[in-house]
Amino acid sequence: MSAGPPLVEITDLTKHFLAARERVVHAVDGVTLDIARGETLGLVGESGCGKSTLGRLICRLEDPTRGRIVFDGVDTTALSTGELRDLRPRMQMIFQDPFSSLNPHKTVEQIIALPLRIKGVRTRAEVRDRVAELLGLVGLDPGQRRRFPHQFSGGQRQRIGIARALACEPELVIADEPVASLDVSIQAQILEILRGLQERFRLTALFISHDISVVSHVSRRIAVMYLGKVVEVGPAQAVIEDPRHPYTRALLAAVPRIERGAGAAATRLPGDVPSPMAVPPGCRFHTRCYLNQIPECRSVEPDLFEAGPGHLVACHLVSAVGTAAGAISAGGE
Repeated sequence: MSAGPPLVEITDLTKHFLAARERVVHAVDGVTLDIARGETLGLVGESGCGKSTLGRLICRLEDPTRGRIVFDGVDTTALSTGELRDLRPRMQMIFQDPFSSLNPHKTVEQIIALPLRIKGVRTRAEVRDRVAELLGLVGLDPGQRRRFPHQFSGGQRQRIGIARALACEPELVIADEPVASLDVSIQAQILEILRGLQERFRLTALFISHDISVVSHVSRRIAVMYLGKVVEVGPAQAVIEDPRHPYTRALLAAVPRIERGAGAAATRLPGDVPSPMAVPPGCRFHTRCYLNQIPECRSVEPDLFEAGPGHLVACHLVSAVGTAAGAISAGGE
């Protein structure tokens, strides 16, 4: 991994959507984050926390409400439509649903050939050879290139989606819940393919998932999102073995473990996730937090601060005592 400047630098990135009756959806709210060249950053959180919107913003499939997205030194929020079109082949997405992300009326060869032609590969022989190479890289038989998506299983379709994303030889790949819709037996295969390709091509990747155990297998660093904000980010080992934010601890406690027994119930946080149209004051997690709160929790929104080497957390309790572990109640574990 390069020790130079990050490939992606996000500053105060915000995306608000206007809902019915002029209510505002706070999908992403002031996120500051970077992705180093050659690293895989895992982004984890419950459904609706804004992680997929963040991925689409980075890839510029959505326009931000405010904030900056700097890709390889270029502020993409200041680019014209034409300039953005020229930049997009350098950053590609792998989408969650392989059943809807592939054109059912195109063959596999046509699906993968389109980005190749955009990149400048023109002759039939070059396209055919490159399609065959890409299919081989993701573990598919190149002889199947004239088949249509419906003739493949879910796992095979996701492999096709990965091959399509790699066709332009991107520097950044954003994988948005790439295994969420697949059987558990297939998930491991796809994760191993992604990990192998990242190492082989030294890709920079953002891996988005609601499952922190999945993220931990493929990521060098992990960022945890809750209700539009990043509440913890740090080296994967530190976040998994020494989580500082109570929300991160709850996500890890909910991961099934063999020692708990087959019938053990997953830990559940109290209450429901607040609506992004009615964000609580203070710490956004305080309405579900199981710790012994202080007044600031309900009135002042915490900023990220360094709780360890490269390990940032946004929690008043951690800031006050250095760690939230000692304040955890019986309901937290």
